[in-house]
Amino acid sequence: MADWKKIRKNVGTATNKAIEKTGELADMASMHVKLKTLEAKRKEQYAKLGKLTYRQLKSGESQAEKIAPVIEELDALQEKIRAVLDDIERAKKERAAKAEAQKTAKDEAKKDAE
Repeated sequence: MADWKKIRKNVGTATNKAIEKTGELADMASMHVKLKTLEAKRKEQYAKLGKLTYRQLKSGESQAEKIAPVIEELDALQEKIRAVLDDIERAKKERAAKAEAQKTAKDEAKKDAE
């Protein structure tokens, strides 16, 4: 009977680890989707800026009042992109630290068992 309890405990532990890992991967995927969305918006703004600049150079008429908000939006998007990249990097470091802590704990458990 004790063997079934041990098996049940091991299955429960494995299930919890799988659920935790799935959550981590989902969070990381969400951050990458957010990053790609922001990068696409930034690309659109650069295209808009290019069109306005072209018109200005072609016609000789100032487009400054139209260009300024596009530049402000580009700056805001760049800040958001940096923040998401920082979040991704922080999550990677946390995951690596957690993995290292788990490895250390396993190594210590092995030494104690010996």
